[in-house]
Amino acid sequence: MLSDVPSIRAFEIAGGPDAREYQVIVMSAGQTVDGLTPIRFRAQSAASANVVSDEGGRLVSGEFSTSEPPASDVLGFHRRPDGDRHLELQMMALDELRRVGARPAKTSRATGARDLRPSLAGLGAAVPSVNDVVRITSAVAPGGSLSCSVSTPIDGVVKTVGQNFVIVEDPAAAGLLSAADYQDLDAELDDFVAPVDHSYFGNPADLDGNGRTIAFFTRQVNRLTPPGSQGIVIGFFTNVDLADPVDCPSGNEAEIIWLIAPDPDGEVGPPVSTAFVKQIARGLVAHEFQHLLNAQQRVTLGNGTFADTEDSWLNEGMSHIAEEVSGFHRIGLGPRANRGYAEFGASQAGIDVFGDFHVSNFANVETYLSAPNSVGALTVAGADFGTRGYGYTFLRWLGDRYGPSGSGGILPGSNEDMLFRELSTGGPTHLFGIPNVLRAINVVSGESPTWDDVLSEYFAAPASDDAGTGVPPEVQFSTWDLPRLYQELGAAGVLSGGYPLSPSGVAMGTGTSATNNFDLLSSTAKYFRFSATGAHPSMTVELTASSGANVPNGARARVIVVRTR
Repeated sequence: MLSDVPSIRAFEIAGGPDAREYQVIVMSAGQTVDGLTPIRFRAQSAASANVVSDEGGRLVSGEFSTSEPPASDVLGFHRRPDGDRHLELQMMALDELRRVGARPAKTSRATGARDLRPSLAGLGAAVPSVNDVVRITSAVAPGGSLSCSVSTPIDGVVKTVGQNFVIVEDPAAAGLLSAADYQDLDAELDDFVAPVDHSYFGNPADLDGNGRTIAFFTRQVNRLTPPGSQGIVIGFFTNVDLADPVDCPSGNEAEIIWLIAPDPDGEVGPPVSTAFVKQIARGLVAHEFQHLLNAQQRVTLGNGTFADTEDSWLNEGMSHIAEEVSGFHRIGLGPRANRGYAEFGASQAGIDVFGDFHVSNFANVETYLSAPNSVGALTVAGADFGTRGYGYTFLRWLGDRYGPSGSGGILPGSNEDMLFRELSTGGPTHLFGIPNVLRAINVVSGESPTWDDVLSEYFAAPASDDAGTGVPPEVQFSTWDLPRLYQELGAAGVLSGGYPLSPSGVAMGTGTSATNNFDLLSSTAKYFRFSATGAHPSMTVELTASSGANVPNGARARVIVVRTR
């Protein structure tokens, strides 16, 4: 690992008498949102520079080391959501709450009862019964924004009352999902989704006193997808529902997950089939439930404010982890078993679980790893599917690397839920983003790495995962064998096929001279593969700004070299 400016400006990979392969990763640990550094990468044979030592398969630590479309409908897998619009809604809600100066609604920690203002006395809701009518207010305003002052009352019908959820149906979509559909969903939410989400991310606060979260299938979600959109909004959670209704009258002062409803004829948005809604519902609830739990650990139970919400990239990453671990729990699996798709594709139950909980995650990872230096990792701008893939992949590696091992967690093979609970709360002061990650690592492991150190190991992992014996475990994934997973997904026709990380190739041969110019965004990496089929000369690598000057200190650039053959 090379971390100081002189070292990364010119270094040498030693020649040798045999076939070898090195992964060379150029990374930025910059923390500036939308930061960008133009880079010039040059490699040539038989030149003189600082020599990177050859330590076989070990991480190099030589003298310079430091302490509805797009769609995937194969096998019936569902369309990916409109991620940009989903995140835009979250930001709209927070902007609106800040605009009106909204205060969070509060509960009593001891009883969970509502701490109501006198003007709201008597409005607390009892546990409803099936077929009861409950009035829910939608904050969706004309044009698709979220407003504290413009609201639509909907008299929803209770379809199920489970241990953890009340499923409510919008009358506009009545009869399209059957009573059995709702009952089956409610049973799975109680048995598989709620327990693992609670263990990983905390418990809800119960603002409305009914002891449950409302899962509301409503066409108010459908109308949020703009005409001609390249995706489809399938659900959301909004902080508006956690606000004091004195400040934000369109909120419900209740735990609500808003879910897309069937609309086969496209009456209020794109056509949405009943089969599609049934297929996505389990994973969608797991995803949005994490957002609700995360917000309530900070704002409601944590006595924070709406300024204490988690950064979008990390919040979305945790929701994709919620999907993953709910899928594991559904069929009795756990992390750290180095799985591919074959373990799921061997049975119909496994295929169904992979489709419900995992495939969208790996479609997002495919987008991210196809252009890892171009993903806006720390912002919601740009290629949002890639940002989601970054957040999920980073957190999966983080759980593998720093999650406590041993038994006792809700899933077999790890106590990593301890790590994710720390991330969910953000600690006593509700940290978010990078400081939250570093604090959680310290709490559960006792280690105190810098963000630069964490990224150095993480960025090595996609390039060296399951690359052979001797590659350090900290630069691999232990839950998934990613190269094998994607090969098997391609063979099964689930995704396009092949591992999406495709490093720029450099042949280690006499007369080699290669230049690659690229932009390196904050906290991203660019990958190169140096390879030789036999005896080869040493290679000099020069890394500069595009102007030829040293890479600016603000980029916090590092180079990691891993020998994989």
